[in-house]
Amino acid sequence: MSDQTSTSEVDRNSEIADLPLDFHFIEQAEYIPESIFLALDTVHPEEESIVRRLAAGGAKLLVGPRGCGKTTLMLKAYYQLLHAEDTTTLPVYVNFKLSLKLEPLYQNTANAAYWFRLWLLLKIFDGIHSAIELSNRYLPTPNLPSRKEISSAVTSIESGRLETVKNIERFSLEQFAAAISNILEENDLARCVLLLDDAAHAFSPRQQEDFFEFFRQVKSREISPKAAIYPGITTHSPTFHVGHDAEQIDVWIKPGRGVYVEFMRSLALKRFGGTLPRTLSTTPDALEFLAFASFGVPRSFLNMLRTIYHEEAKLSNRSTLDRRRLIEISKQSREAAHNVYDSLSFKLPAYKEYVAAGRLLYQSLLAGLKDFNQARGEDNQALEVGLKRPISTDIEKVIGFFQYAGLLMPAGENSRGVKGSFEIYLVHFGDLINDNVVVGRRTKSISLFVKAFTSQTHQVWPRMSSDGLIPSNQRSDAFRLSLPHCQNCGAERVSENAKFCHSCGSQLKTASLYDELTRQDIAILPLSKTMLSRIKTHSKLRTVKDILMDSDRVKLRSIPFIGPVRATRIAMYAEEHVA
Repeated sequence: MSDQTSTSEVDRNSEIADLPLDFHFIEQAEYIPESIFLALDTVHPEEESIVRRLAAGGAKLLVGPRGCGKTTLMLKAYYQLLHAEDTTTLPVYVNFKLSLKLEPLYQNTANAAYWFRLWLLLKIFDGIHSAIELSNRYLPTPNLPSRKEISSAVTSIESGRLETVKNIERFSLEQFAAAISNILEENDLARCVLLLDDAAHAFSPRQQEDFFEFFRQVKSREISPKAAIYPGITTHSPTFHVGHDAEQIDVWIKPGRGVYVEFMRSLALKRFGGTLPRTLSTTPDALEFLAFASFGVPRSFLNMLRTIYHEEAKLSNRSTLDRRRLIEISKQSREAAHNVYDSLSFKLPAYKEYVAAGRLLYQSLLAGLKDFNQARGEDNQALEVGLKRPISTDIEKVIGFFQYAGLLMPAGENSRGVKGSFEIYLVHFGDLINDNVVVGRRTKSISLFVKAFTSQTHQVWPRMSSDGLIPSNQRSDAFRLSLPHCQNCGAERVSENAKFCHSCGSQLKTASLYDELTRQDIAILPLSKTMLSRIKTHSKLRTVKDILMDSDRVKLRSIPFIGPVRATRIAMYAEEHVA
């Protein structure tokens, strides 16, 4: 895995202004206006089932790694319910992407959980206003707090000026339930569905636990909460139980032949306005190859398509994509996944040794899979690994990190009798391509890769023991929690409960993760050296916080060659950094 941030395609062509179709390649659905969102609509292979469950009663958890389509599916359910003529359901969509803003309260106030839950309610109240306005038919009720009240309270809480929050009693859970009930009665509706996007994404276990406690408490006969969460890194509250308190819906699309490739092809056609670029349509198996390299993550696929779009605009005389260039473009997907994994070193600093150990573990998986495939034909290559049970708690933690990053996809369980039971995982196809794990011959064609990914059902896989994935001489230190260092002298704490530094005697303080992330230089974002230099030369934007504070993107737009689409994407990178 690379420790360096990959260069985003938006910057590979940073001397080009926004192109006509650039807005079609905004990866995150919440940034796309409804009319364009619906025009670009592509049907997810499991869409009918997923959207139906999101629109129905009961609590649901939508689970998948970054960019797999959770937001898109939530917005599809939202718009369908909002505009259906015969519906009896009020949909409310809320994005909690920046909930980590509240994390400093957990360091500075004794009742942070109270303020966090109040903030959640305020954001939902605001979402109710949006739903009523967009519906063009539903009516508000007198006990719904005004948007002015809501905005003032949200701003006060996010800035830590808690004493300035007014009319707190208007925002209680009881008042919220009463407001929902009155709105349903006023508009002859039966149920409210809360579509809570980017929920429990904050890399703060206490915040995650408080969110799930709120999620459990808000559920009622009239209110059905649905939340989009990440796999592997989510901490539920002690009283919340998946399966009992909420049904889990996995949305990560398994890459395979047939319906998967057709979904990706349809996605590409929609984004290119119905006609694929010449280089993509005339190069055999190119689209299928990139679809498999994206490993079931549409966002990665769109990034690669955007690269081709920009390159064709620059090199209008190019008629095809050669093998080397196509493989180079495909690396964007694996680079993005590895960078998400590597970001856990500073988003979950206590687990930085686990993240480092995971890199060794992942390389062992690739090496074992490569050895297994060497004697097999191109039409019989293994794409999965089987990890023998029991799997230690430490290894399970790292596997969860891999799932969060989109590097390992759960593919079921298998019992081999006396040989034991195994958990099966698909390994990121981008790494199988890059590390010659499949099609190991020196000269390899794009069609051979596609053949390897589409052949048979891949029921064969190497069996591995998790104990052997980390070299024996490194196991003792591989899974060690890292305690915060002294802010004065840099010495590591001797224990989690230490109050004073054992080296210099200074009082130890717990730093805010949000503050640390936002203080980082913008070089941490996936921007090229050219783009970084341009931003710093033509503006005073230096830190992630500077970009987040530029909420209307006026400062970004003032920089040469940064148009509205590119400014949106840079702001998105900053938000993703703290999400």
